[in-house]
Amino acid sequence: MSLDTAIAVVGVGCRFPGADTPEQFWDNLDRGVLGMRELSDDELRAAGIGPDQSASPDYVRRIAPLAGPGLFAADFFGYPPAEAELIDPQQRLLLETCWEALEHAGHPPRAEDDTPRIGVFAGLSASGYAFALQLARARGAVTGLADLSLQLGGTVDFGAPRVAHKLGLRGPSIAVQTACSSSLTAVHYAVLSLLAGECDIALAGGAGLVEPAAGYQYVPGGILSTDGYCRSFDARSSGTTPGSGVGVVALRRLADALADRDPVLAVVRGSAVGNDGAQRPGFTAPTPSGPADVVSASLHTADIDAELLGYVEAHGSGTSLGDHVELRGLADGIRAFTKRAGFCALGSVKVNIGHTGAAAGVAGLIKAVHVVSTGYVPPHPLFERPRDPGLLADSPFTLSAEGRQISGHVLVNSMGLGGTNAAVVLSAGPAPGQSTAAAPEVVRLQVSARTRAELDKASARLADALESGMRPIDVAHTLRVGRTDFPERRVVTAPPEQLTKALRLPRPGPVRTRRTEERRAVVVTEHREHPLCQQLLAVLGPDVEVLSSIPAVPHDDVFTLVLGSADIGTRPNTTVVALDEAALDEALATAWLHGVRIDRQRPVGDARRIALPTYPFTRRRFWALDDLTPEPPPTHAPVTADGVEGQLLELWRDLFGRPEIGLDDEFGALGGTSLMSVQLALKVQQQHGVLVNLHRVGGSRATVRRIAAALSESGPGPATDGDGPLLDADLTADLGPQSATNAGTDFLLTGATGYVGAFLLHELLRRTEHRVYCLVRAVDEAEALARLRDAAARFRLPAPDPDRVVAVPGDLRDVGRVCHDFRDGELSRRVGHIVNSAARVVFTEPYRVLRTDNVLPLVGLLRWARAAGVGEFSQVSSIAATGPSVGDRGRLTEARSQPLDPHSGGYGASKWAAERLLERAELDGLRVRVFRPGLISGDRETGACNTRDMLFRLLAAGLAVGAHPLDDRLVPLAPVDVVARAVIGLATQPGSASRAYNLVDTIAPTLPVLFGLLAEAGHPTRPLPVTEWFGLVAERALATGDPVLSSIALYDLDRLDTGSASDSVDCEQWQAWLRADNSSARVDADQLARSLAYLSDQPEFAGLTPVTATDTGGS
Repeated sequence: MSLDTAIAVVGVGCRFPGADTPEQFWDNLDRGVLGMRELSDDELRAAGIGPDQSASPDYVRRIAPLAGPGLFAADFFGYPPAEAELIDPQQRLLLETCWEALEHAGHPPRAEDDTPRIGVFAGLSASGYAFALQLARARGAVTGLADLSLQLGGTVDFGAPRVAHKLGLRGPSIAVQTACSSSLTAVHYAVLSLLAGECDIALAGGAGLVEPAAGYQYVPGGILSTDGYCRSFDARSSGTTPGSGVGVVALRRLADALADRDPVLAVVRGSAVGNDGAQRPGFTAPTPSGPADVVSASLHTADIDAELLGYVEAHGSGTSLGDHVELRGLADGIRAFTKRAGFCALGSVKVNIGHTGAAAGVAGLIKAVHVVSTGYVPPHPLFERPRDPGLLADSPFTLSAEGRQISGHVLVNSMGLGGTNAAVVLSAGPAPGQSTAAAPEVVRLQVSARTRAELDKASARLADALESGMRPIDVAHTLRVGRTDFPERRVVTAPPEQLTKALRLPRPGPVRTRRTEERRAVVVTEHREHPLCQQLLAVLGPDVEVLSSIPAVPHDDVFTLVLGSADIGTRPNTTVVALDEAALDEALATAWLHGVRIDRQRPVGDARRIALPTYPFTRRRFWALDDLTPEPPPTHAPVTADGVEGQLLELWRDLFGRPEIGLDDEFGALGGTSLMSVQLALKVQQQHGVLVNLHRVGGSRATVRRIAAALSESGPGPATDGDGPLLDADLTADLGPQSATNAGTDFLLTGATGYVGAFLLHELLRRTEHRVYCLVRAVDEAEALARLRDAAARFRLPAPDPDRVVAVPGDLRDVGRVCHDFRDGELSRRVGHIVNSAARVVFTEPYRVLRTDNVLPLVGLLRWARAAGVGEFSQVSSIAATGPSVGDRGRLTEARSQPLDPHSGGYGASKWAAERLLERAELDGLRVRVFRPGLISGDRETGACNTRDMLFRLLAAGLAVGAHPLDDRLVPLAPVDVVARAVIGLATQPGSASRAYNLVDTIAPTLPVLFGLLAEAGHPTRPLPVTEWFGLVAERALATGDPVLSSIALYDLDRLDTGSASDSVDCEQWQAWLRADNSSARVDADQLARSLAYLSDQPEFAGLTPVTATDTGGS
């Protein structure tokens, strides 16, 4: 950044809950004031909410509204009442705050050609007010509303143009619509416009109002909180809070602002915008890479040392997904410049005022301006403990409920619902130079307004400002150059210490007040070349008339200034000006009082523009909805179970607008989004009295039939499916108390004798120097160690080092007692990191069977770990634990929170439940990483593979019969040695906590592709339809009695529980590790050939060697 590219924030205008000025807003933030309040019954009734709805236990009536949203200074802006009522309150308040921002900057809009060109960039939220008017007209509750009037008054396109029209702004007038990030995106484009020379001053901001003000029905899985509070980044946060607000900043090129001695509140060092595009798992679902890229770009543009960031004002939506993704994105964006942790404060203004829609970004910016100008980060109210403690601990950030002093730069981040992210980097403005001039003996203040009442209010506000410590000479200068001249005028002349009293009691003598009309100036002088005369003529402008004698007849539209000395008696509209500076200043004030336009842009001495109180608008209520009679909400008669499917089908058809939808059409395939899922859940609850979480009935794979079945099973209350009640009970299992983190550094590994576990043990010994305790089902330590050696030998791995490996005998189902009792509590003292890879991998058993091995032992392990103070936990999960999130259209994401896929079966459900339990433990400080392999191929060097794995049995069966099934579903794969190295490498890598890693290759093969690789290795097969292929395998199994072929003949490919039915699997998180490790997850022909060779050495595959398979070609 240089002086040529830096942009100054010179003014602010705003309306936020509990604050009508930036100074009030900043004071509220410093005091930790919350702007949320409960709406009264009368307010809800006026918004059309009936008593039955508002009395529902799920109805939340707490939001963060504005005071007087219907008030508007219509007379000031020249709107008749009928027109004002049809203008969206967002547009009206935007107009007022734009005026205030310009006045705050000391640059009011002017009509003269030589004044700065002003642009306006603004975003608006969708107008609830306009929608209510449209609805009222459609129902016949209001008449006489013209289409064009409703469109101009209620469409987001016309907010910025309305401001330009009413304020006479001739620069760009641009509507910026990127949802929640609109106003910060507007700031970015305002900066670019200033740098391009399109304008000299730019207004940037937005407005978002919840009007008519109403509460909301809480829906689990939605974006709104359970209680109307927004607890950004806190473990207790359940969503965001609807808030109302309007914010605008006035921007100038820094060089121009310094030249004009403007108030530089902050400096924009750099900004960036971007969208994460197709990387998003759904249209409304964010990804960390989106904000990370934009944050990184803004820091690059700002050209600052990232370690000098003192504070980040985050979007902070308060939703579990949004906060998690943003925290990761912010951390990743800053980590592009520094790996340092814990040096930067973090917060979000949404905790104070809720989510203000299109104004959310500029609300954060206005807070950030205050932070960077004062060096004080306000409190983060309601914060108790972080949602993602591990992620936060590894990040650059710290969170605190208390305010604190900081130094350095400030970054503001804003995330739009459609994926457009914006970031702005601020620095403190240059400090004004210290004044060396003596204070003047007398100061003249020029105050004007439209009415006498408004003039008195303006005078009182100025008195308050002077009492706060402002320099009178700066106040006088700003009033002269930074305010519009109105008919009611007042000149206050007094010593500095008496100005406040004179303003509060405007009596004759020190105070002159009059209502005036515009007059032109005439100067009478015989001293035209005198320097003071030239100065006088310069400020009176080019239209001043100069005469050598006083006109005989005075004219009412003329004010005469006689330079020198003269006897004018009682001549009206005339003053005599002595040839000295003090007399000239007094004469100009008198001429201004009588209606002469004075152009005094040059400051006197070291006077400078300052932020003064803005115009005291007289505002009246204009609300076209006042006379409407709200209709009661529709009621629905209860329906019997027999009618549930038909009722739901009608609901779906209405929601999607597609009459052809059937019982088994999937939500995601129909184009369902996360927002539609919330609408659907709310409507189902209204109709059936049952709250359905779409994730529990399949996410994007939810169908009418599945939801109907869930409703039929559940009765009133949460809907369940299959083993749902048992699963729900497991999800709420008692995890025991959490102890302080211990000092242990050793590892506890479960599942070490299994296929993946043996490789994990090998990598732990290779990559770390710590002791590894291995829980092994055995009678004693000797037997347990022998089992570990057997597993290593079986998979062609080195024998475990007995000096570093401690075999812990015991049953995983009794893991808590085993860990507690082993060697008199040795594990509790020494273990600091658990790697849990134990699982029963069976795709044919229901959840009720698999929970005893895959869920309940984890509960016991977590109870022991929490009691022992173990701080780190790495879970080897599975792609089967994921499901396509709503709107993802079959895509499996790396989000920690996942929907339960109805196709996953018992195994997938058990892994899904385990991940949810870990999320609960994480809230208390456990640092968790989740690793999700897909199907696992053999070791790349030795070919060692899992002989029980259905994939290799299927490949061997295909070779045995010389044919392969034509199944085009994806088979997400990765080699076992790469998976194990990644798990241990990432588990011990800073910054990995609170993340999930899908450990598969970027390109998932199909079964025909894998058989094609075998063909490359010299083992060709012919394609067959799936049914025929299974028939061929069954014939061979019956003929030979081969157990491998028999297991495949009885198998159903649909049970291959790996997420393979999905279109794609996100696996971006481990790509950087793969590059650094110089590894690849791709499976090639040579690797498969080595695995077949390995299988040929195993007794159960003796009759299915590649040679045998080739020999039996077409049989």
